[in-house]
This record gives sequence, C-alpha cells and structure tokens, in this order.
Amino acid sequence: MLGIDMGSNTLRAVLMDEKFNKLKSEEFIIAAAKNMQNDTISNEAIERIFNALKILKEKNYDLSQAKAVATAAFRKAKNTEFIFEKIQKEFKLNVKLIDAKTEAKLSILGMQERLKMLKLFRKDLSYCDLGGASCEISNHNFSKSYDFGIISFYERMNFKAIKPSVYINFFKKYPQNLTRIKDEKLKIHLSPYPAHLKQLALKAFNLSKDIKLKGNFFILNSGVPTTLCAYKQNIKYKDYLEESVNGKILKRKDFFDFALKIWNLEQEKAKIYLGENRKKYLIAGSMILFALFNKQKLIVIDDGVREGVCIAHFKNIKF
Repeated sequence: MLGIDMGSNTLRAVLMDEKFNKLKSEEFIIAAAKNMQNDTISNEAIERIFNALKILKEKNYDLSQAKAVATAAFRKAKNTEFIFEKIQKEFKLNVKLIDAKTEAKLSILGMQERLKMLKLFRKDLSYCDLGGASCEISNHNFSKSYDFGIISFYERMNFKAIKPSVYINFFKKYPQNLTRIKDEKLKIHLSPYPAHLKQLALKAFNLSKDIKLKGNFFILNSGVPTTLCAYKQNIKYKDYLEESVNGKILKRKDFFDFALKIWNLEQEKAKIYLGENRKKYLIAGSMILFALFNKQKLIVIDDGVREGVCIAHFKNIKF
C-alpha cells in the first residue's frame, strides 16, 4: 500500500505492508505554501510537485493504486482543483483534499502505531504536528488546527532594521547580567542575538500566547524536530533515517539552541545538513516550538499523515 501526504512544505510517500511495516519511504521539498500570492499555489511549487511525482513513478511506485491526501496549503489555494486534475491526467493519481480534523486524526494514527512498536504509547499523550501552513494540536478528546506553519509564519514576518541600543551593547559586553532578568521575552529583546532572530522569537511568543496546552507529554512529528534530532547526531540530510530520530527526547531549549546554531551555518553546509532552501523555515519553526512549549516532555516520532493513510486503509477506518 502506497500512502502519500502532499503537505504544505513536503510531499512524503511510504510503502507499507498490512502489518504496518514500512518497506520504503520518500520525501521531497515542494514548499507549496511558499509565495502563495492571492491564495494561489505558485507555478514553481506546482513544478516541484510534478517533479516529485515523476521521481516516484521512475522508481516504479504504482501511483494509480496509491492513496494520496493533501492538506493546509491546498485547503487555502484557489487553484487546488486545477492541480489535482493535472495530477490525475498525468499520473492517474487521485488526490483527496482533507480537512484539518481528518489531517490530525491521520497524523495521530501514524504516530500512535509507531509509539506502540517502540512501547512508548500511553493514553495521556498529546500531539503536535507543525506543518508548512498549519499546526494541529490534539489529544484523546481534543483537536484544534491553528492557522500558522513554518512557511506561512516566516512569510508573514515584517523584518525591521534595528540598531543595537545602549542596553543591548551593555549585555553584549556583560552577558552574565542577562541571567538576572526573569522575563523571557525581555531577556531575548535585550540579548545580543541577531535582530531578525529576536524578531522571529518575539513574534512566535505573540503567536502562541493564547494557546493553552493540556498534558505533560507531547509527541512531535514534523520536519523541525526530526531535522533537529538528525542534526544533533551529525546526520546529513541525504543520510536521514527515521529510526535515528524515533523515540528521541527533546527539551524546549533545544529549539532555541538549534535556531542559533543554524543561523550562522554557511549556505553550503546548510544544504548538506538541513536540505535545500530549508534553513530559514527551520529557524522559524524552531522559534514557534520554543515559544509554544514550556516544561512538557517532548518525544519525536517521524511517522504521521502518510503512515496514517495506510493504517486507516488496512484497518478500514473511515474519516
């Protein structure tokens, strides 16, 4: 069974057997949510989608028998039907547009099955799937989709040139004094970090201030936490293995540290370790997750919607 998740940032495919073993998996950066002028998916993004599907076809995946779903960017786009018709005509692949509630359920289904295999599943877990244009937060009796993702958040930023104040220069000279400041947003504002990085962090705090998280254990399954885990292990983007990140524990501070480290990463190294044109979005996503969480225990799982599509098929679950 081939399951395809056509997301706002990535197109992910998995070949899975009826025992939920993953036989092969693929991932492509399509950035469908990027440069969505007038709520329209760009020609460049459409080209990336078709190139990804062509590669799958060249690798002998049977697209005509696949189950494919599309998520947030396609829910917003005015040209979604046009894109789906072109895909069906060229690849005989039917893509189903799913709502946010179905997306969350499929994502959780994929995560839960992996957690069971790792013997980490428990009923009181909560789930966070931060995509390119939306963020789904769920638990066993609650699910909500928020209108932000790593691409849409970054592209809504209005960066301003800010000259370092006398206070920032003081803390740059005497950084030990920053520890005396208890207010986290004020501490970031007065820190000697790059101005654009601070603006991302403070905007993320404003974005998440009204989101009330329930639960002490959160499962994270999107590209930001998985890439962070791989980067911590010095794994290059092309060598990424799901097994290397599944079940890994992260702390909230890891996201801020990751953003800081890759901020100064030269472009060629960023391409090798993070993937092409992903650096700025990973920084934005890291700041969102840093702002969103506090003292929760964070567990990383690679599985999500594409696996959920297959599992739902095998279990005959209708959404």
